[in-house]
Parts: sequence; C-alpha cells; structure tokens
Amino acid sequence: MNIEDCLNTWQGHGLKFEYPDIWDVSHEADDGDTIVTVTLSDTCFWLIRILPAGPPPPQVVQSCIDAYDEEYEEVESEKVDCSLAGLPAYARNLSFFCLELMNNVGLRSVRTMEFTLLLLWQGTHHEMAEFHEGIDRMTQSIRVE
Repeated sequence: MNIEDCLNTWQGHGLKFEYPDIWDVSHEADDGDTIVTVTLSDTCFWLIRILPAGPPPPQVVQSCIDAYDEEYEEVESEKVDCSLAGLPAYARNLSFFCLELMNNVGLRSVRTMEFTLLLLWQGTHHEMAEFHEGIDRMTQSIRVE
C-alpha cells in the first residue's frame, strides 16, 4: 500500500499534520496542554504535545528521559540531529528492553513564538520496522500555522 494514497490531515491548536487514515487519532486537553495521539497498534503510538507555557526544549526532552529512566532499566539515549515543523529540534532516541522486547522511543522538541512542541513516538523494534514510513511521514508533515 502506498502511504500517499491514504493520508488525512489533522488540523487544530495552531498545528497541522498528515497521517494515514487507517490509524486512529484522538486529542485531549490537560492543564492547558493539548495532546494529539495517533495510535498505530495496541502498543505503538505517535503523539504531539502542545505546551503553551513554552518550556525550553532540552528541559522537556530531559523530563521524558527521566521518566523512562524511572520506569525501565538500562535506558540508552542517543542524540539526534533533526528538525521539527521546519525548526531545529532538540532530539533524542531511546532504547530499552521491556518483557524481553526491544523498545524504541523518539523524542523531539522545538519552541515556537506561541508554544513548545514535544513529539514522542514509541514501539517495539518490530513495530518500528513496520510503521517507520508512516511515522516519518507524519513527523515531516508537521506545520505550525
């Protein structure tokens, strides 16, 4: 299946991105923050969090790393050079084992004039192999309006 043939657009809260129409999208507000989640399978997801308070991206990503370090043993972190919504991103990739499965996490954050964005995706190594094209397409399509 060609991913370009099944794209929908999600738009709201100053953001816009494309996602495959076979995946479920939900959004919720939490203490002023907005979280948009795209569910790819029972255990694999991609989410973007809009933080109106505008915390620094390194702080946002580090708080996520700290949470994973608390939850899982031997979390490995790797610096990644990339962009998000056309802006240079503070980014890390994490990996860890859970229930004997290798899990991968992507963390990306940028600050705009209105808010800070946190992008997070997580899945097993096997899920990432299956869904990486869709995850990359969604990530590359993010635009701030």
